[in-house]
This record gives sequence, structure tokens and C-alpha cells, in this order.
Amino acid sequence: MNPRVNPAPQVDALLVLATQDGAHDEARRLAEEGVTDRLLVSTPENAPVSLCQESPGGATVECFVPDPFTTQGEAIVGTELARQYGVGNLGVLTFDHHIERSRMLVDRCWDGELHMYEFEPVRDRRGYVYDFVYAMAAYAKTFMTPGCAAEPPEWLQTPIDHLKLGR
Repeated sequence: MNPRVNPAPQVDALLVLATQDGAHDEARRLAEEGVTDRLLVSTPENAPVSLCQESPGGATVECFVPDPFTTQGEAIVGTELARQYGVGNLGVLTFDHHIERSRMLVDRCWDGELHMYEFEPVRDRRGYVYDFVYAMAAYAKTFMTPGCAAEPPEWLQTPIDHLKLGR
């Protein structure tokens, strides 16, 4: 309900999760303000790719497809890229209901300094309720799959996939 953000004035790289509309705009703003000069942008199928086509604020942009297409997949691939680039402190950009779960997942894959950045998505009341319900179901999955690359039990993943597709 009250996510803990801890944005730093500057990070070596910002991992932009494919979450809600507005993430790319906020990542662009942060890069232009000098918060980072490297964006690691999750671009699963049908995700916006606007950041992949331009370099805001002169930042280097690396777009990647998460595997699996989940926040956990974004954490796995995003932190691998960060290590390849010699990143010491990593920022993660996501929306309010996704901050704490994202922190847990990225922290499992990342040994360095971690900073969480939040943006407020544009959504109606129904979208707010959906995000909250989905977040609670996804927490169950997160708690049952400890470790960076652990896979959830199928009996748990199947209903979450249905909820995700029903949006």
C-alpha cells in the first residue's frame, strides 16, 4: 500500500520495467535530468519501443526481451545486462503497486546497490482495483519462488496468467 522508494540523484543504469503506460515518459524525463546515462528497457512482445528508437538526454539505450515474460524475467535479464556493463548502482523504474514486488525480485538477482523509482500511471478506478488485485496474486507467486531464477509451480502460474490475459 505504501511502497518504499529510494531514488538516488544518479545511478549507473536504470532498468525500465514493461509495466504501465507512462514508464517510457518517466524514463525519458529521468535520463534528460541526468539521473542516468544508461537505460535498460524491457520490451516484451507488443510493448512500446519508443525509447529503443531514440536516446533521451544522450543516454545509451539497451532494449531487451525478458525471458520469461514476467517481472522475474525482467529482473534476470536486466541484471545480467547491468553486470555486463559494469554497473555498480542500479535503479529500477516501475509504478506504485509494483515497487515492493519488483524490489524483491531484482534484489534476488542483484548484489549491488539498488534504487527504486516510481511513476504514477494514468488509470481509472477499475484499473487501480485490477492492479491491486493482480499485485496481491503476484505476491503469492513471488513468495513461493525464492531465488533469482526459480520457476513457480504450474498450479499457481496458470491462474495468474489467466488474470493477466483477462485485463
